[in-house]
Amino acid sequence: MEVHHHPDLNHKRKKIKEYFLEFLMIFLAVFLGFIAENVRENLSERAKEKEYIFSFIEDLEADTANLHEQIPLMKSSIRGLDTLINQTYLYLEGKGDTRLMYYTYHHDCRAVFNLELSQRTINQLKNSGNMRLIHDRNAANIISDAEVGFEILNQRTNFYRTRQEDATSFGLKIFDFKEYQKANANKNGSVNTNDEGFLLLTYSPPLNTTDPAYLKEFASRVGYYRNAFDIYMSVSLIRRFPK
Repeated sequence: MEVHHHPDLNHKRKKIKEYFLEFLMIFLAVFLGFIAENVRENLSERAKEKEYIFSFIEDLEADTANLHEQIPLMKSSIRGLDTLINQTYLYLEGKGDTRLMYYTYHHDCRAVFNLELSQRTINQLKNSGNMRLIHDRNAANIISDAEVGFEILNQRTNFYRTRQEDATSFGLKIFDFKEYQKANANKNGSVNTNDEGFLLLTYSPPLNTTDPAYLKEFASRVGYYRNAFDIYMSVSLIRRFPK
């Protein structure tokens, strides 16, 4: 015989207040979790911001140190270019020293300087889209200004190097590479890359061409390069990266 259990008529329903409290507890748990996640993310972004700023400062310090090493060499090179121009005109008067012409052409006119600036941090910020992490307005402005400054500096670097290429290419018709090899060959067969062998010669190495018009144009092209290089160094580097 089956026994049917009747529902407990005395079972109490939850009051509205209890439902509300349960809802409130769930809401608070979710809300507090959301707040905690935001705080954690904010702290993480602040930490990344500091890392980027410190990295950017390190880049600037390294660039400044490198340029301060290069600038004395660049000033010396400009003096060498002045010597090359003067000796070229003296040669046209029969007074020039071709040893000095060869030396300053190879050592100063063809000199290459390490002027590449580090854009590591700026590139990281741009490529990762993390520029938004830089909340410090002053730091953000400095980084933005630096990016523009690097672009301007690259343009000016390309301009002076174009002038240099113009002068050095023109000089290939004047200076015999065989004389370079003879003057700067070490006893072990290596090459003296400082080009000082020209200054030790006991004879005056001949030029490939002595055409006055060509030599005058060469001196002019070296002069244009010299002036562009001097302006680049004094305006673009010394003013922008003072000691």
